[in-house]
Amino acid sequence: MKVLVTGGSGFIGSHIVDRLLKEEHQVSVLDLWNSENTQIHSHNPNFSFSRGTVLEDGLLSNSIKGMDRVVHLAAVLGTSETITTYDVEQVAETNVVGTVKLLKYCKEWGVKRVCIPTTPDVTWLNPYKITKAAVEKFGQLFSKEYGVETVSLKLGNIYGARERWLDGPKEAPFNYQKIIPTILMETLKGNSFKIYGSGEQKSEYIYVDDVVESFYRALISDKDLGGEVIHVGRNKNYSVNEIIDITEKVWGRPVEREFVDMRPGEYPDTEIKLNPTLLKELLDYELQWDLEAGLKPTIDYYESVYTSE
Repeated sequence: MKVLVTGGSGFIGSHIVDRLLKEEHQVSVLDLWNSENTQIHSHNPNFSFSRGTVLEDGLLSNSIKGMDRVVHLAAVLGTSETITTYDVEQVAETNVVGTVKLLKYCKEWGVKRVCIPTTPDVTWLNPYKITKAAVEKFGQLFSKEYGVETVSLKLGNIYGARERWLDGPKEAPFNYQKIIPTILMETLKGNSFKIYGSGEQKSEYIYVDDVVESFYRALISDKDLGGEVIHVGRNKNYSVNEIIDITEKVWGRPVEREFVDMRPGEYPDTEIKLNPTLLKELLDYELQWDLEAGLKPTIDYYESVYTSE
């Protein structure tokens, strides 16, 4: 297949690109930055890279033309960051208008399937969550009314190598705080890890390889997935405090904890679970990585990053 991956230089996107190239598909990436994750493929004849955004009509249309599939990951990420750090209009325009533009061009050029990540259904009021909820609905609209087979993969808290953190790669267009890389990097630097609220808020934690496999199966499936919303999870969640406890156990070193006020855009009583029924029924997949198994290579990666800084 010929596959376009928007946001393919980032965390999840780069892992999907790796998998697609391994399976000998032709992969094009459209992204604001050409990270080390994509630069490693520069000599691969099945790989191409274009720098730009999904808001550039000419570039977007040309990128989509001739594609069999599109994986749309390009977005402004972050929960509190989309309130405190990034411009709310830019978040809405990139995440919502950019997605609608992409789906329109997919219709124009006859793309067979579009796979988009969305987020769990929670009551958080932040621009990222609001825009992702809208994107999910637009995907269903385009599936029903415009014949663009769009499938949403609903993701929890994904972790693994290459995930960014607030003071991560300086060349990255957007950095944002995610719990596991922040625990590891702050501890390696000798700093405490700031826990927002009581630390009892819960989410699903999914290793990136399970996410990649879910996306890959969605891309190659011979079923009609138009309008489907598939949860990538196992109906098991962990609190922030439990994540720290398990990280300490796997890592064999203590994490200094500092409790602070909740940050904007998140609520302290959150409990996220994802229903794996459609993942099994539609994609014939059950998650393979438990938390401890996924943390081991993740810790190794961030230790190597810290050593090289």
